[in-house]
Amino acid sequence: MKKHVLMAAGALLAVSSLFAYNPPAGGQNLLRYSSPFALSGANSTAGGPVYDVIPSSVVTNPALPAFEQRIALDLGFTVFFDKNKELITSGNDKGSAFQVGVTLPTRWCVPTFLVQGVFAPLHDMNLANDILFTGNVSKDITDKVSVGLGVTTGGYWNDNASDWLLAANTGVFYRHGDFFFFKDVRFAFTLMNLGKMFGSSKTTQNFGIKGSAAEKWPGIATPRGGIAFLVVDKGDFKLGGSTDVASPAFQNFVLDLGFALEYSGLKFISFKLASAWELDLRELLENNKNLIPSAVLSVKFNLNTGANETMKKRGWQESELTVAGGWRNLYTDINAVSAGAVLKLGTVDRDPPVITLWDEEN
Repeated sequence: MKKHVLMAAGALLAVSSLFAYNPPAGGQNLLRYSSPFALSGANSTAGGPVYDVIPSSVVTNPALPAFEQRIALDLGFTVFFDKNKELITSGNDKGSAFQVGVTLPTRWCVPTFLVQGVFAPLHDMNLANDILFTGNVSKDITDKVSVGLGVTTGGYWNDNASDWLLAANTGVFYRHGDFFFFKDVRFAFTLMNLGKMFGSSKTTQNFGIKGSAAEKWPGIATPRGGIAFLVVDKGDFKLGGSTDVASPAFQNFVLDLGFALEYSGLKFISFKLASAWELDLRELLENNKNLIPSAVLSVKFNLNTGANETMKKRGWQESELTVAGGWRNLYTDINAVSAGAVLKLGTVDRDPPVITLWDEEN
């Protein structure tokens, strides 16, 4: 058995060595900069420290939206500021990113669609100009297990080059429940970026983390596993954490830690403070430091449209609107400031159906 494991590991390393590993700084998180919710989610495949799933969750785990019952609309916008002006010989000192997403639950499955743009040809994080489209389908297998499959495509361009990507993403999610003193324990596993990724950039001397033209990003065939849980659940107050590990292209080690607390003791409004921290080993070894935690505050409003017949007809007389703002320091000299909103139409149906086999006789 040990011999077979060693042979498999050796074959895996041999295959991975065929792909150069020199992404731009931040290239592995290309799809996670366009929203404050992603900045604070710690790339959690298990739904975040305090469980919350929105359309853009599919970029971390395609299986997450499977239990969503409501139509959800997701908007996000981020501005990047690169203050390393003394060293700028190429790239810009400002950038931006945006996203628009929607989840449309049906009785058979839960489709999600996401459009993202990242315009960040920065000196310290040269991601060029990118437009990306993601289509995703997720499905619950049991009341605790879901699976998902997504496809991401798009392209990038700058003054020197352009390229395209087309990749499939898969994931599984398991909601275990309570375990000892941990509450709402969740596990997940994904295998992302199965296909053609961005190739050589043919651009500035410091585009990739090794100081030469960037190669192959985001990392092809990236496995990621994670766990999330609550350590405090008092109804109105929740405190949770998450841990994820990944191996982009099987040539790197990435650790993501998340923390969040939520207070919902008020009638029409609730608050959540979240933070995330990431350790990317290869970036750190190449002196691309990205170790300061993010900070994001979100506020959820319970909306009541009253007697509006159009909304009432569709069951949308009560809905939820979450707005958020966040900040993250990236690679010492870049500050990302992000704002976003998520609208979920209607309320979650928590009452099981009542089945009557025959009418009661008087």
